[in-house]
Amino acid sequence: MANPYKTHWYHRQPQFWLDRDPHRPMGTNKTPEVIRLDPVEGHEPSGKPPVRIFLGTEPRQYRATRIFVWSVMQHRDPARAYEITLMSDLDGIPREGWKTGFTNYRYAIPHLAGNAGRGIYNDVDQIYLSDPAEMFDLDMQGKGVLAISEKENSVMLIDCEVMAPHWTLDAVKAGEGHAHFKGVMSATGLFGELPGVWNSRDGEHPVPQIRCLHYTTLHTQPWKPFPEMLRYGENALGYLWHDMEKAADEAGYLMFTAEHPSREFAELVRLYQQMHETPETFAGHRLGKHVETVAELIKKTGAATLLDYGSGKGKEYSRIEGEPEDSAWRTVTAWPGVRVRCYDPGHPPFATLPDEQFDGVISTDVVEHLASFDVPWVIDQMFARARRFVFVVAACYPAEKSLPNGRNAHTTLQPPYWWHTQMVLAARRYPGVEWKLACDEKGRFGKNRTFFDASSPSPLE
Repeated sequence: MANPYKTHWYHRQPQFWLDRDPHRPMGTNKTPEVIRLDPVEGHEPSGKPPVRIFLGTEPRQYRATRIFVWSVMQHRDPARAYEITLMSDLDGIPREGWKTGFTNYRYAIPHLAGNAGRGIYNDVDQIYLSDPAEMFDLDMQGKGVLAISEKENSVMLIDCEVMAPHWTLDAVKAGEGHAHFKGVMSATGLFGELPGVWNSRDGEHPVPQIRCLHYTTLHTQPWKPFPEMLRYGENALGYLWHDMEKAADEAGYLMFTAEHPSREFAELVRLYQQMHETPETFAGHRLGKHVETVAELIKKTGAATLLDYGSGKGKEYSRIEGEPEDSAWRTVTAWPGVRVRCYDPGHPPFATLPDEQFDGVISTDVVEHLASFDVPWVIDQMFARARRFVFVVAACYPAEKSLPNGRNAHTTLQPPYWWHTQMVLAARRYPGVEWKLACDEKGRFGKNRTFFDASSPSPLE
């Protein structure tokens, strides 16, 4: 029987055939990020163990990751704790030959769970329409893994203690693949069948029966994560996903925030502070390449005050006569009459983020230096402080500088489509703010800059 979910050659873009076996470097996250949902205030906490979910994902799947987490939040037991581990770009695990950026992380779940208790595995292209605790609490009848079939394990309930001797981190690091791990499970008699409604692939079941909906057909996934690789079509159940995204937008939901950033955030700030100790590092000279673009936005919007979010040491600016010696306000001759407030968490004189609005917010050397999970909330901060416009520059190539720990200073390397998506998602929450994005790429013939704004075709449609 033909596979109804298969993506055929005619669903592929030409780029797929040029890059069908992408080199996937090892990730850099030494510890996966965990989103913990505590019992909701006002509910008596349950005595049951936390529902542990391990999500296979990658930075390109940000939209899907956010809505997966949102779906859990909407269907959870408010009296119970939930822990969602984001298995993304994990350090120490080679990914050569993987079809996705997270293919074999699922077999490291026993290790990540401390070889004890239970864990649910989900691919990122899924949403819950029911409480995952119902699956978590199923009677496993002594089995180590429940899935809808031995072959299809994109949703699993795993007894981590039982599977610990069979699915080891060492085997994952050694490059063992599906055949090995599924073979061990089968040979030891540890496979058990999971009801199909917990991995309902593109509408196998009537919607009222579906517990976990899996958008498994790559070329009909509603959030369209790889448009350079696939020719996307519509999904009959795509409205369920889009309705969830709309609700998450209306609630202003972000997975990470300034109050609760990623685990990487503080460490990266510490490293940048260390680099700032060298006088010419992050001097702020990159601003000079964008003075004219900013001048156009100032003229168009009538802006008189700007926040330079990530100004570095602000060497392109001049002090304002009459301002105190420790003032973070600056000016530049190209923008006469405009006052610029400098902010950079890595440079002590500018390290305090002002809690006020400015006519415009500019950021020319920041976003690629963040962890990918922190990019959305940082861009949101920019929009929240802008009355009239936001201008962001994203470098889409490796930096010449390295961090003190040896990592490339551009810690988020993504294509223009990804950055465009982040800007549009933020802009939807601030409809009265104009925005412009510049994406810089490097090719064999030099740099190429692409601009996006509200008039550009939306990456969300």
